[in-house]
Amino acid sequence: MDRKDDAGQPHVSFDDDKGLTRRQFLSYVLGGTGAFMGTLMLAPMVVSAFDPLHRSASGSYSKTGWKVSDFDDKLPKHVKFKEHIDDAWNSQDKDNDVFVIKYQNKLMIMSHTCTHLGCHVNGSEDGGKSVAAKYNNGQSWFTCPCHGSMYDIYGVPTPSSPAPDPLAVYDYKVDPDGTVYVGQSVPRKKDTWNQIPGPTIA
Repeated sequence: MDRKDDAGQPHVSFDDDKGLTRRQFLSYVLGGTGAFMGTLMLAPMVVSAFDPLHRSASGSYSKTGWKVSDFDDKLPKHVKFKEHIDDAWNSQDKDNDVFVIKYQNKLMIMSHTCTHLGCHVNGSEDGGKSVAAKYNNGQSWFTCPCHGSMYDIYGVPTPSSPAPDPLAVYDYKVDPDGTVYVGQSVPRKKDTWNQIPGPTIA
């Protein structure tokens, strides 16, 4: 027969042989709380692992209409291509433009994005001819119309420019017939501006 307290309510005892001891009760409560907190901490990692927004796009290359022979080591050439992007649940081709110059038997494929605040830089060309002489006494080739950053033909900013780093460069690969495929962009620092991803070209 159940025991009742002074108010006539059933009496709960943690020491009852048929019930939980106080120690068991506290162990279950603390264990459950710990499991709940652990689940909260692991949930974002699980979502990140399976969410396409967080998947790496490394290894993805976009085919261009360019050939290695289209470029030289004199001045950067402004070219366009369709960049393949896996975004969330969609796969799409997006217009992009870059500046390409040959450098030490490699293609230096430079981003058009200024490293200061992300504006689109302009190359110093007019009608296919360089007009770089009017920029920084001929020492600059790229200019940013937003805040005046200037870069040389290799995308390295001048000392007085607000841009902190060189223009990013793209990884690439080349088919046997000379067709260029563009990969992911790679940021550069001033002391590593000449470290170019991609294979050596003839």
